Amino acid sequence: MFSRKKKKQAEDEARSAAAAVAAGDLEQAGEAASGAAGAGTAADGEARSTSDEAPGADGQTGSVDPSDSPNDPDGTIFRSVAESVPAGPYDASSVPVSSVSRVDLGSMQVAGFTSMNITLESDPSQTRIVSIVASFEDAALRIQPLAAPRSGGFWDEMRPQIIESIKSAGGDIEEVPGRFGTELLAVVPAQLPDGETVRQSLRLIGVEGPRWLLHGVFMGSSVEDQAKSELFEDVFTQVVVLRGEQPMAPGEVLPIRIPPEAQQAAADAAAQAGQPPAADQGDSA
Repeated sequence: MFSRKKKKQAEDEARSAAAAVAAGDLEQAGEAASGAAGAGTAADGEARSTSDEAPGADGQTGSVDPSDSPNDPDGTIFRSVAESVPAGPYDASSVPVSSVSRVDLGSMQVAGFTSMNITLESDPSQTRIVSIVASFEDAALRIQPLAAPRSGGFWDEMRPQIIESIKSAGGDIEEVPGRFGTELLAVVPAQLPDGETVRQSLRLIGVEGPRWLLHGVFMGSSVEDQAKSELFEDVFTQVVVLRGEQPMAPGEVLPIRIPPEAQQAAADAAAQAGQPPAADQGDSA
């Protein structure tokens, strides 16, 4: 009896986690649509570099520099290096040796290139970071590290709930075979800043490792533009996941932390603005 209760509790937690993931995907789709509408408007026409950006003074969201390579504005060098090693994402215990440079975000180490922007996203209560968004021009990839059962199969459990959530929000979604196994392709309603409602395409994937699942959502031109899609696929495959030994319910977000150098930059900015320094939000997860 006790084991059945524990199993039912785990199933309920998994359903709740999938619903929360789907809700985050839908929210981010709206933001991606808004971002795509304003993409490419820089006066000089060049891709924006984030090497001098830091998280906002409140410590909840912000941008960090994903790469130390100043001569790789479009990811060409990054892709050649990424494709020279076995594809991930990787567990921290089995990372192949390469020259890929990664940003340490606590439970994730994320690789990128000069003009790729990494934005940290907090939960609605603004108490912890729950995902990151890698973006370049009008393409983006949302990445979220989740705890998963040791037995595996969590992506199979998540997909039906994600499908239900997106359909109930007025979207269309289907399962398709892809590079990462069974994937989801969706079209969801999203609102632009001027109030116009558009249909935003999403590609949702999930890859499992030892007691973790890495969830990815391709947005903007990374869904249908082959070159952008392959570029962000390589970003996803180069993620390293550090699960840790702490017990966590399936679907719970693994702790994401602001890099130390970005924390210092945020503290300096806060000091200049006369505000208290930002806290490391990942510690509360």
